[in-house]
Amino acid sequence: MWHEIIAGFSQIIQSFYLATVWLKIPSYGLAIIFFTIAVKLILFPLTRIQMKSMRVMQELQPKIKFIQEKYKDKPEKSQQAMMELYKEKGANPFAGCFPLLIQMPIIFALFTSLRTFFDPVSHPAYVNLAKSQFLWVANLGQPDPIIMPILTVAATFLQQYLTSMSSAGKVDQTQKTMLIVMPLFVGWIARTLPAGLTLYWVVFSLVSGIEMFVINRSMKVPKGAGSGA
Repeated sequence: MWHEIIAGFSQIIQSFYLATVWLKIPSYGLAIIFFTIAVKLILFPLTRIQMKSMRVMQELQPKIKFIQEKYKDKPEKSQQAMMELYKEKGANPFAGCFPLLIQMPIIFALFTSLRTFFDPVSHPAYVNLAKSQFLWVANLGQPDPIIMPILTVAATFLQQYLTSMSSAGKVDQTQKTMLIVMPLFVGWIARTLPAGLTLYWVVFSLVSGIEMFVINRSMKVPKGAGSGA
């Protein structure tokens, strides 16, 4: 089953490559970029739900802290009161996980397929290795230890920053640590990953950042969501 999924991802990348051939700009790098944008378009409804729920959760923090303090010696009562609050305001504390849960299998499948997609020996017969180079990257199937990780850190930071901004235009205090740690962690890992996969992550993060900016500007938080109890 997993082998078929990997083969399917390879065929998808090849299909996007053939689209670049049709556009007379043959490039597997562009194919990966087009693939990433297509993934983002598919995930957009979930992303909007995620942002709406996160925004409401941010506005509910004063009420949540009030409940936790009021029932600090009664954890079950505190949990029940918070669940009732979430239900009343239409908030889902787990909504932020949905896009990530869907994206993780995509990343893993892409990582596995790219390990052989551009391999000089074991690549699929339909792959044009002459187009495995992209910009400064000699082979998208091999790691780029310096530039791509730096771009990964910058793009991840931008996405995290725009995602963690509150409705007042300020970074959520609870997200400040992750704002620094997450980009550095992802950048460190990117040093050993195929450059094609890090390209996917960079483009995904940049598009997500733009997406978050647009959603942040257009989304209105329900009035009174942040009022005290």
